[in-house]
Amino acid sequence: MLKKSKIRILVAVCLCAVLSCSLSGCAGKKKKQEKKENNTKKELVSPEDTSSNLGHWARAMGAVLIYMNEGNVNYFGGYEKTEGNQKAAAKILKESWNITDRESLITTINELLQTGARTEYRKEAKELNDMSAKKLRTAMKQLSGDMKTHYEMVQYNWKKWGTTGLLAWDMCRISHLAQWGYVADYLTLEEAQAVIEPAAVKLKSRFSSWDDVQMNWMDGYALYASIDATKGGDNAYVDRVGAYATLKESDSASSGEPVGQKKYLFDDNLFQQDIVPLSGVTAESVLGTQKK
Repeated sequence: MLKKSKIRILVAVCLCAVLSCSLSGCAGKKKKQEKKENNTKKELVSPEDTSSNLGHWARAMGAVLIYMNEGNVNYFGGYEKTEGNQKAAAKILKESWNITDRESLITTINELLQTGARTEYRKEAKELNDMSAKKLRTAMKQLSGDMKTHYEMVQYNWKKWGTTGLLAWDMCRISHLAQWGYVADYLTLEEAQAVIEPAAVKLKSRFSSWDDVQMNWMDGYALYASIDATKGGDNAYVDRVGAYATLKESDSASSGEPVGQKKYLFDDNLFQQDIVPLSGVTAESVLGTQKK
């Protein structure tokens, strides 16, 4: 009989709900104010250190979720570091991740780097692969609902990605935590950029395009939230696929002009270029010694 998986579905649901009523609410209010003032949208210049490309890596890694919650995907952090957004980011981190301060934020980032959801996924995939075809069919027939979908998505991810499955799911969440951690004032701007480096290194070593990174992230989400990625319809997985398509189209439409501080948000050249760290702050100095 299959071991029951520890699925944090409520966390994922809570995350989407809190984001919608907090930072997205701030963005909506700001839009109304801008329209009332001069009917022109305020253009923000990302505060990131452009001598490094870690800010660009972070924005591309976290863009879909930031976009879905009305944030600015070309602005590091997604939202201006106002008092209201600082409180909202802190609330998201607390309610969705049980992160309440700098220490717990760094601990969570370390956990995602070293183990994350991909460790449990590989363990479950091995259990399924060790079964005979007959035993696996029998075991799957005993399951129903979210649990059945979960194990179907384990098999789906394994067939599609193998051991790389859920890598981007874990690494892109580091981008979310780093950017929210910056807005919440748990990390300085330089520290928030610096902690992206080990995640970017892992992605660069296993992927060669943002299409693959984002699809790996979305397939990981499908497993995490027990959503069947093979079925279309009105669900959070389909919303993420649509959001990425919209952002890609926006990238293409602006091919002749800079997007924020970079020409393209999803620039595949990043996978061929060296990762350029910041000169003053390193990931190791913020996170401590990391396992490779």
